[in-house]
Amino acid sequence: MNAGARRTLFTTVLVLFFVVSVARLVVMTRRDGLESATVWIAVLVVALIIVVTLAVIVRRARSVAAHVARRRPGVPVIPVFTTGETRDEAQAAGAPVRGIAATGGSPAALALVPGEVELWVRREDAPRWSVRRVHGGAQEARAVYGSRGTAALRVSDGATSVTVVPAYRPLRATGGAVGDDVARAVREVAGA
Repeated sequence: MNAGARRTLFTTVLVLFFVVSVARLVVMTRRDGLESATVWIAVLVVALIIVVTLAVIVRRARSVAAHVARRRPGVPVIPVFTTGETRDEAQAAGAPVRGIAATGGSPAALALVPGEVELWVRREDAPRWSVRRVHGGAQEARAVYGSRGTAALRVSDGATSVTVVPAYRPLRATGGAVGDDVARAVREVAGA
């Protein structure tokens, strides 16, 4: 099953869940009154909040990567989420930390320009900082991501570094389920 088919299936399941939920809510309200439907209403509200939040995060991740691609035409761009280490690395590099969450999860992008890797946050006009590309400088690491650790990409030149979670599949990366995306990012950084 390819990504398009999974997206269609996911959307179909969400729509079906919504239709069944509304039908159940109507039946419960007519039969038992509003009091018995309160729990179901609460579940629907929570589900709606989660879906909207994830949609906004995915949109932002794609938006940052698209912005960087426009600012650096022809340069490979990797969509990423920041980690807890990213904020510390920004401070060490003398870069502003505004917009970088302390526990990670902020949408960002890496631009693989010749000789260096730039970290872009939000839709800014310039990268926050860059790391020189050196042999063996891109590697898989463990990083703080929310309340737990996850596999991450770490690019270091010995003086500066950046540690991020690749977001080729932003919905999965939001939950820290990066799979083989870290290895793919290591290859891209090393080969670009």
